[in-house]
Amino acid sequence: MMSFALVAAGCNDDGSGPEGAASPAAQAGTTGPARTSPQPSGPASSPPAAAPSSPAAAGSSGADASGTGRCTAGGLGMSVKRGDGGAGQVYYELTFVNKSGRSCVLNGFPGVSLIQRDGAVIGAPAKRDGASHGATTLAPGRTAHVVLHTLNQGIADGGCWKQGDYLRVYPPGSKEALTLRDPQIRVCGDRFTTTSVER
Repeated sequence: MMSFALVAAGCNDDGSGPEGAASPAAQAGTTGPARTSPQPSGPASSPPAAAPSSPAAAGSSGADASGTGRCTAGGLGMSVKRGDGGAGQVYYELTFVNKSGRSCVLNGFPGVSLIQRDGAVIGAPAKRDGASHGATTLAPGRTAHVVLHTLNQGIADGGCWKQGDYLRVYPPGSKEALTLRDPQIRVCGDRFTTTSVER
């Protein structure tokens, strides 16, 4: 008697695939985040964006368990303000707002750098501080934030970095950046960190 065996080839039908490119950054917020792709032509131009130079730029998948997509730079605005500090510690609250018409997810650490007018990074990108807070879903108009941390001048060796002309921020998992002009952030003591995104 002859016997035959059928071999079935598996097929991945979960819809997974390469994530689409993030939308370009939009003008947003009272402080004016700008698209980062053009080469600056003068004081009002934003510097060009480069690929994230810090592992802080990674940290999210394309969607959460409910299928909500990742927030892209084109759908976000941002602002920064100095927070409460003490004992030589300086904190800044960096806030993201969902400007799109759909809910989206921020999950992990952003990539954050102070940059000069010509696009050169000042010092080094912010390092990760603490553990990830997990996925944060933002409905249209809702906000989430991270906390940037540095030191007062003279608290630690290393002096202070040059004042940045822009703050460049890659949302978690994005290859497109938001840029905030004249963020008034001064990094001292070679301490520059960011928490992960949370509500």
